[in-house]
Amino acid sequence: MTPSELSDLLWNQVDRVARYLLPNGKKEAHEWVAGSVNGESGKSLKVNLAGKKVWQDFAEGSGGDLLDLWVAVRDCGLHRR
Repeated sequence: MTPSELSDLLWNQVDRVARYLLPNGKKEAHEWVAGSVNGESGKSLKVNLAGKKVWQDFAEGSGGDLLDLWVAVRDCGLHRR
């Protein structure tokens, strides 16, 4: 499985993935919002739940796909080929 294929599978479950990675966040309209990748409540980090397949932490200037979010939240590496 390629990273792109894995990312697509994660996006198919974006609501569950966002809630799992950022349990202190909350759903607002078509976004899951949290304070940061550290998981505190707030509104700086937003995961689009409506098909755009992106997240952004507006306070830190970071963002990407759900693989990038997983790496940032879990503080782990991901080897991409």
